[in-house]
Amino acid sequence: MNIYEAMGYINSFSKLGKAVTDLSRFARILEALENPQKSLRFIHVAGTNGKGSTVRMLSGIFSASGYVTGEFTSPYIVTYNDRIKINGVNISDEELCKIVSAIKPVISGLDEDCSQFEITTAIAFIYFNIKKCDIVILEAGLGGLLDCTNVIERPEASVITSISLDHTAILGDTIEKIAAQKAGIIKDGCPVVLSVNQQKAAEELIRKTAYIKDCRFITPEKDKLEVVLSDIDGNSFYYKETPYRTTMPGAHQIDNALTAIETAMLMKSLGWKITNSAIQKGIQTAVINSRCQILRKKKPLVIIDGAHNPDGMKKLAEFVSTIPKSPKIMVCGMMADKDWKTALSYITPYIDVGICVDGFAPKTVFAPKLAECFKESKEMSLRKALYRALKLAGNEGMVVIGGSLYLASALRSMSDIFTENQ
Repeated sequence: MNIYEAMGYINSFSKLGKAVTDLSRFARILEALENPQKSLRFIHVAGTNGKGSTVRMLSGIFSASGYVTGEFTSPYIVTYNDRIKINGVNISDEELCKIVSAIKPVISGLDEDCSQFEITTAIAFIYFNIKKCDIVILEAGLGGLLDCTNVIERPEASVITSISLDHTAILGDTIEKIAAQKAGIIKDGCPVVLSVNQQKAAEELIRKTAYIKDCRFITPEKDKLEVVLSDIDGNSFYYKETPYRTTMPGAHQIDNALTAIETAMLMKSLGWKITNSAIQKGIQTAVINSRCQILRKKKPLVIIDGAHNPDGMKKLAEFVSTIPKSPKIMVCGMMADKDWKTALSYITPYIDVGICVDGFAPKTVFAPKLAECFKESKEMSLRKALYRALKLAGNEGMVVIGGSLYLASALRSMSDIFTENQ
């Protein structure tokens, strides 16, 4: 089997599969595959925003500590393989093909309407088991309670990042309902780490769930944080008198770093051999494509962020508002199943011209509809939009690309536009 055949098999499954009310379907799949997850140890991470950054930081911390560290994230940005990593290195095409070849006859023998995500999660569990990972940093896909990653039995810790409204048609239309889905990853007696700056209703629900399940509950202490610098090159700060630096820019990355730091310190208290220097290294070296990523630093500055929901766009807007560049041009494309009007309301006050695009993925918002949200706007094809944005921004301005991770992925084939005149 070659990589095209392997991806053809994976893509033959629907994104969601048959609707689930419990985890029994995925449990049966894993049983048929000899339960590769049962020999692994996990840190399980759920949340609306910040999951990927926190996972990457934790993976870096454990890797720097000398552990064979698995990392599972979604969705992919550049290639399918980047969802499954060990010590920061993607699963190879060869290894992916071997696993798909092995599981295909097993899955075909089951009368199960699997989803792509279930197949991908099974592949990841098998790969991490084959490579004898010491720890797996496991990101939940959608929600938590009924997410197939929740089939794991007792994680070393359950980590919950920023909670806000997203996927409301599936997870619920209130913060309490969504928080309840995220809290579904909390297991009896397993420690819980909750990120800072949560909405009161979400924090109260997570705290209550942790209490009922007799879990140690940890949240960062913001009064012990001292921010030194926050700019396009990242953040420098002290936490509990220890210096840290993130390479990823945006003040929200400090919150993600605090979550990772507290989780690492918890693991250290549980016997994992983690040093302060490993924590510092893991925080600083963490970089994720299309998360407030600087594609070009000057003439003009270009940043890209998936920012696909209101909370993510709000954080991007906060970052953009701190950058003294003018004019500010945004290349914007969004998905129709998101609350895109609310999302754009956060950033449009800081944007001089919006260049709106569609058609880069199924179910995108019609570009003229997006254009109505901007003070001044244009609609055009993606490549034309990028060239026009660079021209309008000139040497002194900046270009912001955002609204969907699908948009970010589509732009990867156009990287030549951004590397000119670095």
